[in-house]
Amino acid sequence: MALTPPPPAALVIAGGRSTRFGSDKLRAEVDGRTVLQRTMEAVSGCAPVVLVSAADDPVPHGVLLVSEYPRWGGPCAGIAAGVAALPADAVETLIVSADLARPERAVAALHGIASGLLADQDGNTQWLLARVPVDALRAQLAQLEATGGTTGLPVRALLGPLGLPVVRASDHAIADIDLPEDLDRLKEHA
Repeated sequence: MALTPPPPAALVIAGGRSTRFGSDKLRAEVDGRTVLQRTMEAVSGCAPVVLVSAADDPVPHGVLLVSEYPRWGGPCAGIAAGVAALPADAVETLIVSADLARPERAVAALHGIASGLLADQDGNTQWLLARVPVDALRAQLAQLEATGGTTGLPVRALLGPLGLPVVRASDHAIADIDLPEDLDRLKEHA
C-alpha cells in the first residue's frame, strides 16, 4: 500500500502596503469574510501555514505569523522570512499571494501540479503563485544572501533561477485584487 505524501507547506505573502487600492485591501470583505480570511481558508489543508504580514491581526489557530525583515522589504524578503519559519524537514511549499480574488481556485491549481509557477492564459507568470521544493528555495536564498540579500528584490530573482515549469491556469484562478474595481467585480460575481 502506497503512503500518502504529506501536504505541502504554505507561505501566504501579505506584506504589501495596498497603495493602489487606497486602504488595506486584505481587510476588505467579500460575502462576510475578508480577503485575507478567504486566502487563509484556501490554504488550510497545508501544513504548516506561514503568514508573512506586518499586521498584528489575530491569525487562525496553528498558523505561524512572521514579518519580513526589514519591514516593507518586499515579497522576496517576505518569502525569505517565511522559509526561515518552516521546519527543517519541510519538503515543498506553496507560495500564495494573500490578495487573490478566488484563492480556492489558485490553491487547487497549485495542488494539481508537481511543482512550478502559475501563469495566465497569455503566459504571463504570476510569481506569487508557485509550488516549490523547499531545498531549492533555501539554496537560492542562501545565494542571494551571500550577494547582497533579498530586500527590494523581485520574486523573479528568487524563483527564476530555479527553472520551475510555468503552467497556464485560468484567469479566474490567478486574478488578484489590486484596485477597488477588482473588488467590485468580484463582489458582483460572488
